[in-house]
Amino acid sequence: MASTVHEGDLDLSHLTSPEGFKLPKHVGGCLDLSGLTSAEGLELPEHVGENLGLSGLTSADGLELPEHVGWSLDLSGLTSADGLELPEHVGENLGLSGLTSAGGLKLPEDVGGSVDLSGLTSSDGLELPEHVGRNLGLNGLTTADGLELPEHVDGNLYLRGLTTAEGLQLPEHVGWSLDLRGLTTAEGLKLPEHVGGDLTLSGLTTAEGLKLPEYVGGNLYLSGLTSAEGLKLPEHVGGWLGLSGLTTAEGLKLPLHVGGDVYLWSLDEYEYDQEVHGPRELGGKVQFSAPRSNRN
Repeated sequence: MASTVHEGDLDLSHLTSPEGFKLPKHVGGCLDLSGLTSAEGLELPEHVGENLGLSGLTSADGLELPEHVGWSLDLSGLTSADGLELPEHVGENLGLSGLTSAGGLKLPEDVGGSVDLSGLTSSDGLELPEHVGRNLGLNGLTTADGLELPEHVDGNLYLRGLTTAEGLQLPEHVGWSLDLRGLTTAEGLKLPEHVGGDLTLSGLTTAEGLKLPEYVGGNLYLSGLTSAEGLKLPEHVGGWLGLSGLTTAEGLKLPLHVGGDVYLWSLDEYEYDQEVHGPRELGGKVQFSAPRSNRN
């Protein structure tokens, strides 16, 4: 390839070896090299304007990445960060879901979009960016020992593998959704005051020690609770409210505002009193296991 500039996309996913192939110094669009399993002999452009796909690489040996990747960098096939030197700036998404260890990993200071590290089983050696503009995926972690999260995650924060909140310090602000479905107890859990999207705590079996945000902009999933004892719900839930595991309405006080449906599938309508249980404003309906109309 003689030209030093290619303005559009380059789909080279069929290549299994870079031998004898010369890439331009500048690719204005996307560059797909997902068929490569080794970076040996690979000379990448200095600049990729949009996405760079290298998901087939299992090792960073010999890999020299561009100084600038405008949108997304997919390195999801890497199992080790040894020898990996990432660009200082990735405009959108950084896919490293294949890494099982953070040893040797140095992330950019700022990622405008998402960081997928869902394969990590330990946070040892992990230094996250100060700011993540969209999603942060850490679903493989079962413990928060040594985990230092950014102060702000503007999108979704996925921590569904955590089984305990011990040592967990969550960001002050989660712009979209927070997934903590693996927790079975709220002991040591301090949630942000504001969650802009969904809050998933469906693994909790008791509300003991649970302090929920005053505002949840999306859906609130608490389907593992069998009792409302000690449960203080947010004043505002913008979407659905999932309480399908409750077997009694005793002590239940729903939020002032629920934007969608309320799921009380383990109760029947006889146990629910709108005046006692709320909410005042309901955008959907309250759903029971056995509505009055279906009873003889």
